[in-house]
Amino acid sequence: MNDGETAGHAVGKSAIAVWASRLGIVGGCLSLLMGALVTVSVLGRWLVDQGIPGDFEFVQMGTAVSVFFFLPSCQAIRGNIIVDTFTGFLGERARNRLDALWDVVYGLVMLCLGYCMVLGTMEAISTGVSTMVLLIPTWPALALSTALVFFLAVVCFWTARKLVEAR
Repeated sequence: MNDGETAGHAVGKSAIAVWASRLGIVGGCLSLLMGALVTVSVLGRWLVDQGIPGDFEFVQMGTAVSVFFFLPSCQAIRGNIIVDTFTGFLGERARNRLDALWDVVYGLVMLCLGYCMVLGTMEAISTGVSTMVLLIPTWPALALSTALVFFLAVVCFWTARKLVEAR
């Protein structure tokens, strides 16, 4: 790997790595915001018997979207759980190639999931699906999550390439 990378950490100075890292930070900020929203709502119920209307709707959508923000960052640093019980005896090059294969499989699965999410987003737009209390349309969260799934697929293929190029 170049740019001072190692096979275990595929993050370098590439635009993909930078964007994956930035998206992870956005996911963290969104998670913190959801935690603050819950805290304020619970305190409001406790202190003045009035929470934030529809707080659970914001938390539900925000938490779901934040997960999709984290996935590319996790993949870029190869932070997913790896079970190497049966590959520990292989050399580093063979393990890298096997890991690259699984990264490609992961990327292909994300492309399939992304396609299904495009269909779901289009259906949510056409049917006008919205939340129960505040009637917030759900399609923007779905569309953002869909875009992030496609970016995750790109990151998967990038990490696979980096593993194959590792010496």
